[in-house]
Amino acid sequence: MTRAHSPVASQRRVLGEIREARETLHLTQKDVAEALDWSVSKLIRIENGSVGLSITDLKALLLHYGITDRDRVETYVEMAKAGRKPGWWDKYKHTSSPEFLKFLGLESAAVIIRQYQLHLIPGLLQVPEYTRSLVAKDTGDPEVQERRIRLRAERQERLGDTDLEHFFILDESVLRRRVTDGDGWRTQLHHLREISRRPNVTLQILPFEAGWIDGMQSSFELLQLSEQDNDLFLNLSQPDGDLFFDDVIGAEKAAQFIQIFYRLEGAARTPEETPGFIDKVLQELED
Repeated sequence: MTRAHSPVASQRRVLGEIREARETLHLTQKDVAEALDWSVSKLIRIENGSVGLSITDLKALLLHYGITDRDRVETYVEMAKAGRKPGWWDKYKHTSSPEFLKFLGLESAAVIIRQYQLHLIPGLLQVPEYTRSLVAKDTGDPEVQERRIRLRAERQERLGDTDLEHFFILDESVLRRRVTDGDGWRTQLHHLREISRRPNVTLQILPFEAGWIDGMQSSFELLQLSEQDNDLFLNLSQPDGDLFFDDVIGAEKAAQFIQIFYRLEGAARTPEETPGFIDKVLQELED
């Protein structure tokens, strides 16, 4: 499950290319829509990825932008086709919201994942016992529980992708809140300790002694979707559900939250101190 095979990565790339082609020609979306006898809303939906890009529409756009080189056109066509292929997350479409499915696609396309958690172990770092304790509080249906556990396990497969960098900051309260029973909790803490040693994972603990830091009151996740530092997607946790930002307003929000992440990163214990901090919590369980 590497980024190279993500349909979302292919889709974002081709959409970025055609948007850049329009902007290079100093054409507005209204200019293009009128020339192609489309509604402006159609072009907006195509460019922001909220509707699929047909090969017919792609070729019409390329021709309008003067992109006629056969090899280049074929490259864009292949990217568009790859972007229409189902992702691994599509099998969960009957039990997950469209917004969450989009998030899973973007997460699979990310090159860097940064996450701050105030309350719970991040899903990417949870052991099955921990996940089961959480989902059991939401539903008593064993089938639904197992489906959610499988989904989380599939997301975690990307931890083995050494091309993907993960940066996690956990508030100390996350390590103090026992979501599962004693043995399950020890298993979770040992797992965190081992994960922190992976070369593509940076895990830091924000201790109580750090005091109050502006922006620490909400958990959030930032997905960097290309080598460009500003190509960010924000998932902001709220009591009534997550908020997903992937538009112009979202880009501004994400830029704010990357600065919050850097502040939290600076206040947290260093990555080298993480195993020892977890060992201390484990020892307290035995005392």
